[in-house]
Amino acid sequence: MKTTIFTGKSSVDRPAVVSKAVLLLCLTGLLGFVAPQARADEQKDPPTRVARISYLDGSVSFQPGGQGEWGSAAKNRPMTIGDKIWVDKDSRVELQAGQASIHLGSMSSMSFLNLDQGITQMRIAEGSINFRVRELREGDLYEVDAPNLAFTVKQAGAFRIDVNENGDSARVTVLRGEGEVTAGGKTYEVHSGERAEFNGTENVEYSIDRAPGPDGLDRWAAERDLKEDNSVSARYVSRDMVGYDDLDDYGTWRDEPEYGHVWYPAEVAPGWAPYSYGYWNWVDPWGWTWVDYSPWGFAPYHYGRWNYFAGGWGWCPGPFFGPPIYGPAFVGFFGGGWGFSAGFGWGGGIG
Repeated sequence: MKTTIFTGKSSVDRPAVVSKAVLLLCLTGLLGFVAPQARADEQKDPPTRVARISYLDGSVSFQPGGQGEWGSAAKNRPMTIGDKIWVDKDSRVELQAGQASIHLGSMSSMSFLNLDQGITQMRIAEGSINFRVRELREGDLYEVDAPNLAFTVKQAGAFRIDVNENGDSARVTVLRGEGEVTAGGKTYEVHSGERAEFNGTENVEYSIDRAPGPDGLDRWAAERDLKEDNSVSARYVSRDMVGYDDLDDYGTWRDEPEYGHVWYPAEVAPGWAPYSYGYWNWVDPWGWTWVDYSPWGFAPYHYGRWNYFAGGWGWCPGPFFGPPIYGPAFVGFFGGGWGFSAGFGWGGGIG
């Protein structure tokens, strides 16, 4: 694969910051997707699981839906079925989806084949992927497909898959947990502490050995996972809420009467308001989606609601029960300008 095909100007221009003057607060409202009706009718049931780009280092490219132009990847950009990502030389990226944290090393190409409630299916065409499944619940499926095999997680843990540039050789390493490989019409179990190698596409040659020691990608992935494991915000929100761990470093939690736990962002500009530092992007199949520039700006714009307190704007995640509901943004149009409603991201549904 030639990396030059993935370079070029992003297909998404950065719009102007939304003026606070056109933001109208509505303390009651219903969850609604802001999208042209014709496009919304094309797919009435969007996937019930979302992924996001949670960390970038170096040159990372993104192709929405696996079609059209490649552009520069952006942190907090939602990802769904068909989306592709390319990690260039000396670069790396982290994605989050469900109970999985996904880490890609340099010169790696990955896409989502399926991403829905209980299903996270990825494809790595070349390069290296280290991913951790924190919890494997009944009915959950986490699968990584390579050109010559399919790997399925059988017990929660940490896993590594390396695919050569030609796609005819792959190594599967189980750092922790248990997994199963299907290749060449046969099934192979790979246990904790083992690495299996598969060469060929039809007549697959198979060998297994002890897993090697961790390299730079493995150590970085373990550090990122440890940070998430130690997240203070996990005391106040469900771990199914994508992006919750970023809240630790950029704000504080307080208890507010009638609202419960409320998160306040730190170091915001005077007069700051939600939906004032980012841009709107059309993301199929949800429609217009808010992408915030702030490093913490995923969970507070896709779950729960914002409210204004005496201490300023605070984000209310809502009651701590059931899978959290994902929304492209809890917003609406009011008087020709942007407004946002207190759409409740609470209860069972999209996670």
